Amino acid sequence: MAHPVLAALALVAGLLLGHPASAAPGTTPEWAQLSAQQREILQPLEREWSGMEPERRERWVAIAQKYPSLNAEQQARIQKRMRFWVGLTPQQRAEARELFKQLHQLPPEKRREVLQKWVEYEQFPPELKDALRAAREKK
Repeated sequence: MAHPVLAALALVAGLLLGHPASAAPGTTPEWAQLSAQQREILQPLEREWSGMEPERRERWVAIAQKYPSLNAEQQARIQKRMRFWVGLTPQQRAEARELFKQLHQLPPEKRREVLQKWVEYEQFPPELKDALRAAREKK
């Protein structure tokens, strides 16, 4: 698996770059206020929901609204990424958010280039990823 912070960056970029900032401006539902379908989709986030910032809740609600229209592969990817995100430490999440901010501040061409390189990296075989990670850790 990729470095947790880089993988989290991919998660954040993938989930946030293509989705609206909120489902309904000004709404920050509590867990119990979500529909049964939304709670089922967002279940990996249940324990953290009450401590989540309103903007993040709104983003997740927007993702849950779009979720039924996604194909099975896209749905599985979102579920996997939610579980991965929940497993990160607060420090790893903070680092991922900071990297996302830096990525978002790049000019669009450079941002596309960085994201394309990430996509290419994700397609590397696990052995090559391990070798690259080991080389990076030696530095």
